[in-house]
This record gives sequence, structure tokens and C-alpha cells, in this order.
Amino acid sequence: MTPSVTETRIQALLDVLDEDIRHVETVLTRLEALRSLLIQRDDAGLERLLEESRRQAETYAANEQKRLELRRDLAVQFGWRECAVTLSRLQERLSGPSRAALAGRQARLKALVEQLKREHTLTTALLTDCARFNRLLMQALFGVSRKGSTTYSATGTAQHAADLSLMNLRF
Repeated sequence: MTPSVTETRIQALLDVLDEDIRHVETVLTRLEALRSLLIQRDDAGLERLLEESRRQAETYAANEQKRLELRRDLAVQFGWRECAVTLSRLQERLSGPSRAALAGRQARLKALVEQLKREHTLTTALLTDCARFNRLLMQALFGVSRKGSTTYSATGTAQHAADLSLMNLRF
């Protein structure tokens, strides 16, 4: 194949990687917004964020498809198996500005993915704390407990969970 075909495919790959970078940056922004909306207890904002995330996921699927097609094309061009097409391996075959551009996109994506891992961990911790707090709140309000419904005082008097909660659920 002619070098111009390779350059065209590499440029298309760079465009796909640029879209990947924008996508990861958007996801990072959404995670930050999600944590903020959870803390503010903004249900309407959470609904908007969810709908926006769904729309972007549908749009981003086209970029995923482009990446798969380019990967197949490059595998055929270089005589590699499709799973062997990586950015690092492509850089070995390139030189000059194409190689530098590919290396730059790869470094940016690595940094963003590391940041995404940290942000995901923070968001997961917040959601876990919210779930734990809600569980404790439900136990305090309704007396829902995994330990059973009967406890005994120091004098041996039985106390039922319905008597210990803030709300009596007996009819």
C-alpha cells in the first residue's frame, strides 16, 4: 500500500483518539457533577445528568465503531492480527510527525485514564457512604435491623424492634 493510505488511516486514527480524549474529559466532568449533585440532593439535576449521559453514550458508539474499523484496516495493512494492533506497536512503524502525534495522544489518554480511575474511586466511595447512611437512617426510623426483632434489657425485659424505632409500624 502507498504511504498516503497509511497516512490517511493514521490521521483518521488520530481523529478517533482526539474524540476519545474529549469523551474521557467529559466523563470526568460528569463524575464531578454527579458528586456535587448527590451532595446537594438535586434530583432534577441528577435526572438531567443521566439523560445527558445516555445521549452521549449513543453518540460515542459511532466513534467506537470507527476505531474498530481502523484497527481492522491497519491489521490487514501491516499483516498483523487485529488484537496485535496497539498504539505502541504502531509507533514503531511510524516516523516523524505521525509518530510524535500518536505518542502525544497515547500519553494524554494514559493520563486521563489514571485521573478517571481516581475520580471513579472517589465517586464510588461517596455512593457507598450514601448507601450506608441511608441504611442507617432506615434502621433508625423504621427499626429495620438484620439482628432480629427482639432484644433484651439488663433486667430481662423483651423489647421488640417496633418499640425501638422512631416510627411504629404496627397496625
